[in-house]
Amino acid sequence: MPYSKQHKPQSRERILRSALRLFSVKGFDQITIDRVMADAGLTRGAFYAHFSSKEELYSEAIRHGIRTSALVEVPPKSDGLSSLRQIIETYLSHGHVEGVDFTCPIAFFARDVGVREKKVRDTYTSALRSLTGVLAAHLPHPIEDDQLLAMTILMVGGVAISSGLTDRDLRDQILMACRSTILEIASTKPKTGKKRLNSSKTRRQRLPERLAAS
Repeated sequence: MPYSKQHKPQSRERILRSALRLFSVKGFDQITIDRVMADAGLTRGAFYAHFSSKEELYSEAIRHGIRTSALVEVPPKSDGLSSLRQIIETYLSHGHVEGVDFTCPIAFFARDVGVREKKVRDTYTSALRSLTGVLAAHLPHPIEDDQLLAMTILMVGGVAISSGLTDRDLRDQILMACRSTILEIASTKPKTGKKRLNSSKTRRQRLPERLAAS
């Protein structure tokens, strides 16, 4: 019986979901193609119909994680910090740190992406820029470049560090400190004459489009 037209994209989606979860937990070196395919409920032979190598799978898992992020579901609002607060609470949450709700590859792949090939690091760089663009789109007003970058790093670093901690109280402190600092930065209006990353054009760009265009 022939496969439906949806079979190949559905299989690719299953592989990417498994790869994102497994790479997030164990990193690149500890996860094999066989393990990813078994987790996805597919044979190893099916892998090469979608990807040429484990490196390509790793890179595409980053893209998949960004495109399917819970942050994409949060629409920007014009009533101050409410949508940004929702973004922050979603990202800097125990559900995210523990990989229950979703896993952002920018935070979870940070532990080993630095030693991957340039193509993978290019994808990771685009993903980080995308997250910066998302934060900018939820700001009540433009802020300075360094403030926007600081917000992004607090988001990613807060999750990346907290995910490795065994002390839950310390984890709570870190997540709370990151959330409050980000909101404080976002509330600060910029001084005149400073260059900004979050221009009106950047603020209009959505996360999937930014990544797809990179």
